[in-house]
Amino acid sequence: MSRRSRPSCRLLLLAALAWPGIAAACALPAPGGPHPVGFQRFELTDEERRGLGGEAADAPRTLPAAIWYPAERAGEGRAYLSPAEAGVQLPALARNLRYPPASVAGIGACRAPDTEGAAPARASARFPLVVLSHGFYSYPLQNTALAEALASHGYVVVALGHPGDSADVRLADGRLVPTNMAAEKPAFLAWRHAFHSASEHATRAPLVEGYAEALAGSRLGASVEAWRDDVLFAVRALQAGDVPAPVRPALESADAGRLAVAGMSFGGSTAASACRRLPACRAAISLDGLNFDPALFDADLQRPLLVVLGDWVRFPMYDGLPSEAGFNPNDYAYERWETVGLSPDVLRVMVPGTRHMSFTDLPLLMEGEGLEAHFGDADPVAAAGAIAAVSRAFLDVHLQDADPAGLRRAIDASGVVRHDPRQTREWARSRSSENP
Repeated sequence: MSRRSRPSCRLLLLAALAWPGIAAACALPAPGGPHPVGFQRFELTDEERRGLGGEAADAPRTLPAAIWYPAERAGEGRAYLSPAEAGVQLPALARNLRYPPASVAGIGACRAPDTEGAAPARASARFPLVVLSHGFYSYPLQNTALAEALASHGYVVVALGHPGDSADVRLADGRLVPTNMAAEKPAFLAWRHAFHSASEHATRAPLVEGYAEALAGSRLGASVEAWRDDVLFAVRALQAGDVPAPVRPALESADAGRLAVAGMSFGGSTAASACRRLPACRAAISLDGLNFDPALFDADLQRPLLVVLGDWVRFPMYDGLPSEAGFNPNDYAYERWETVGLSPDVLRVMVPGTRHMSFTDLPLLMEGEGLEAHFGDADPVAAAGAIAAVSRAFLDVHLQDADPAGLRRAIDASGVVRHDPRQTREWARSRSSENP
């Protein structure tokens, strides 16, 4: 039985609930909410920051962006990527992620069910705002299915691109910003190898104290700062309505005071870091992102956070990461170690059968042999539905004051598994008792 038709336990139930219109090949599933979904592209330019992401020293930081929103009426859908996006981004994506070029080439012909340029829905109240970041070396629209699902249920979602750390992108002024392939600082590579190859808390945890020093001056450290500042700049621009005129009506339907920041992979790490620094941010979502912020190890995030993890036990994110069920590297982040897992505001769940890139649109769009090596063996539509349903229920609680019972029901129905970092908590407490 093919991967696309294989039953996947309770996740198939969620596929029927969350994605009622399972589309034909090479088209995203129709979102299941009551609202049609509109879509527009735009850019945000920060004139105060220049020369980032490998660009020329005088080049202003320009972020490709897209907005999804509840629309007045549905249309016929649109091309998933524009021809210009497909021509530049797909070859770069294959290069960056080491995919066979033929496996992504067909994505240029895929369809998305939202309607470009649709008029925003008329509503008695504005909709909560979610700012969303892609993963490292990936492309800005990689989480279109999730954005559409949220928008169909009454959210405005703005996705940001982070040029230089994304697949190659061409900006509106004609600039081509390639992926910055600069070499990493050897000291940081040595730290990362030591941290991820350690098999015990007693060896691994003390290395956290040297992380900030290893990160300083590194290639990744520059990106940690740039992405965080991208999000902070973008949120402030959105709050001020400082966007191109065609986007303003859609943005005006959003309530920027009910804000969440979300992201996948490096974007998930950025989401937590940025949310902590934004007074209006009520919650953050990290989709299989490791923490890269030195300030968030053995520390409380002070914001509600949903951490949705891939199946790291069966499919480690990369070689060297631990694969024991009781420990994930994120157990060291977002809460104090002695109380990790006990805060009601930090929810950690795992989606069985998923690999890291399952948290993008790619498993819904790519065809061919060998896809399990990239995406695991979870049913793609069911996994996408699980991620969307739990994310939406979490946002409903923290941005719309919904009953937390709805989040518990979404978790139970979706087949995702709660992760309790008890092992880390018990180790930290035992260390404290030994060293009062």
